[in-house]
Amino acid sequence: MTIGITHPEEAFRAAQTAVDRALAIDSGLAEAHTSLAQLMMLRDFDWTGAETEFRRALALSPGSADTYDLYGRMCAMLGRFDEAIEMGRRAYDLDPLAHRSDIATTLIRAGRFEEALAAATRALELDPRYDRAQATLGWAQFFRGQTDQALASLRTAVRLSGGKTAWLAQLGQALAMAGQIDEAKSIRDRIIELSRHEHVSPYHLAYVYTGLGEHDRAMDELERAYDQRAGAISGIKSSFLFTALREHPRFLALLRKMKLA
Repeated sequence: MTIGITHPEEAFRAAQTAVDRALAIDSGLAEAHTSLAQLMMLRDFDWTGAETEFRRALALSPGSADTYDLYGRMCAMLGRFDEAIEMGRRAYDLDPLAHRSDIATTLIRAGRFEEALAAATRALELDPRYDRAQATLGWAQFFRGQTDQALASLRTAVRLSGGKTAWLAQLGQALAMAGQIDEAKSIRDRIIELSRHEHVSPYHLAYVYTGLGEHDRAMDELERAYDQRAGAISGIKSSFLFTALREHPRFLALLRKMKLA
């Protein structure tokens, strides 16, 4: 499933159809159970059900790097960082090229910025043009106080991705947090204009509004993302990009709706 590009309703419908067909053909297909777990996690916020399916998938295919990676992402979403890091490392050991950056993101969520910097650097050594690793490197640098390097890394992520709105919005957020408000607002306006012509996840706009300190507008976008199951909304509890919202009453209410509080 592509997050933030295809409209979520279309993606989930197609994924559910594929999972149902796969399980009907072979109920012991580990990959189908992993996909079902991902649907439960991203669409239903059924954390217990998703964990059951991830464990079933690993029992059927204990060498599945994809399952370890996705299960680790869920643990990170729930704030279970030690488990998430261990699963991310297992995924990386099994398939270092396919799972070269998620461990770095989890380390940032856990506040382990020095390790995150090393992990993101290692990912870029494997693939210097990997936009996700470049963005992750940028945030590791940002939280270590290396603001100029961080902004340069985020700009590189935007360029490498061809202007992907996730990284463009994160650049806008970082610029706002660094006090470069005019450019941050320009990026916000650019994303709003894009949304008039193509699907843009409201989750991405929430990044920029959070950085600008427009917290109610950020919550408007996060609530819209929740309604659409858009972007990475399932990960907001432990997201380092929404730290500023964690005490906002609407944020806490949203966590409760997602069974995260």
